Amino acid sequence: MEQYSKKRISLNEFNNIETKNEIIYELIDGIVLMSPRPNYRHQEIMGNLYLEIGNYLKGKSCKIFTEAELEFDDNVIIPDISVICKLESTNFQRYNKAPELVIEILSESSRYTDGFIKLNKYELFGVKEYWMVNPKTETIIIYNFENKIHAEFTKSETLISSLFNDLEIDIKDIF
Repeated sequence: MEQYSKKRISLNEFNNIETKNEIIYELIDGIVLMSPRPNYRHQEIMGNLYLEIGNYLKGKSCKIFTEAELEFDDNVIIPDISVICKLESTNFQRYNKAPELVIEILSESSRYTDGFIKLNKYELFGVKEYWMVNPKTETIIIYNFENKIHAEFTKSETLISSLFNDLEIDIKDIF
């Protein structure tokens, strides 16, 4: 993840910067972070998670999104996957409330941002559960901010969400 500028900018300035389609732009604490579109391994894992969670959510009041923009406290963050419940409309560019679940798939360039900065931001924002997916170690760490617990699941295990307690995913199906 690269910085766009060393100088801190406002949300208004961020909304007016010239962007390139192949780059994802986020604003965290006044710093613009840029990352390239994800590689195919990242997309494969994201697709597998989307299918598993999407199938689980069928008929429920929650919706799953990829790369949805979240805005809070003058930050704009784009998680790989978000699950938002009780949405009245999907007619928005940026969502201004905390999703129930946020998932980030780690890469070498995003490891620090996803593992420390976004972890703290999501907790402060009121996200209930945050999953960090590590393609290198083929593990998923779940942080449940509501209950102040975390758990790590390996490829030989079945992930059980503490937020959606009947959601079970065989980790081997993700990687």
